[in-house]
Amino acid sequence: KHLWSIPRNFRHCAIPSDSSSLTRVTSAIVDFLAVMPRALELPEDFSSKTPTSSTVHSVVTDLTIRFSPSNVPPSSCELDPRKWRRIEKELYQYTSLTTAWLYVELADEEEIAAQDLLVIVDIAVGESPSNCQPGRSWEGRPCGIWLLRSKYPGQKDRAVTAVDILFGIDAVDPRPRWALMQSSLQLHAQPEAPVARLSILRGRVEPPPPDAQTALRVRKDGTFKIVQISDTHMVTGVGVCKDAIDARGKNLPESEADPLTVDFIGKILDAERPDLVVLTGDQLHHDISDSQSALFKVLAPIIDRSIPFAAVFGNHDSEGDHALSRKSLSFRKVANSQS
Repeated sequence: KHLWSIPRNFRHCAIPSDSSSLTRVTSAIVDFLAVMPRALELPEDFSSKTPTSSTVHSVVTDLTIRFSPSNVPPSSCELDPRKWRRIEKELYQYTSLTTAWLYVELADEEEIAAQDLLVIVDIAVGESPSNCQPGRSWEGRPCGIWLLRSKYPGQKDRAVTAVDILFGIDAVDPRPRWALMQSSLQLHAQPEAPVARLSILRGRVEPPPPDAQTALRVRKDGTFKIVQISDTHMVTGVGVCKDAIDARGKNLPESEADPLTVDFIGKILDAERPDLVVLTGDQLHHDISDSQSALFKVLAPIIDRSIPFAAVFGNHDSEGDHALSRKSLSFRKVANSQS
């Protein structure tokens, strides 16, 4: 991983002012975007195996973590699949002789009303929370998880509707309405294992209409600026920056890689203020343990600035025992995606 793994020679295209040339260039940009693979959305693997793929009326009613020896398949100690969903992310990131899996119990609104079920309205991690309304108490779960449950308030915005896991002290969640918890799960994992953190969704994010893509427009001065970002090689956790040099070419000591890369991307975007960002492959390093956590770090500075973007994938994006397959790298829409 190199400090200057992102190209520094960014270009913008000056578009001629006469109408025929403008039409040709605009058409070329549209054609370019049309042929690019669908990209920079949530991989289907994530959506099909986490609570976000359940019925649109689902609400989270409970959480737990199940442990088993690493040589025992998790299906052998599965909870009732009619009620529980396993988040397909091993919490120790395959660094321990024990495996740990987060299970989320879901129920739809009709079940909640018929069975008078409690739903989760708040989640904390760490020490037992002290803030609680009279008549309600926090319930402990494994690994320092605390749940506050109550009767269903009838408004989804006041209840937890989905839970996910992201890894690393530098993890981010750019998805609308998702909130990443600062405290990590108390797993007592190996030092090399990135910390596991819960990310919580309250309410429901309505899918954007088919015509909701941000319109790409030429500027008043006849220009359209594209920033290309390539070979970020993000990992699960902060990673290690090797062969770094300062402005004078002097070697620097090894440091945390991904935070430097994210900071550099942000500085480039602020300096260039592009109309479009195109990610051109190897966003992820090969053989990383959680592709979603790594990919979100690349997307966050772009989404935070509301810049339209598109992407293609390189060979490293799907390499490794735990990487997403090429099929899984077909994505659903996220904010500002033009793919």
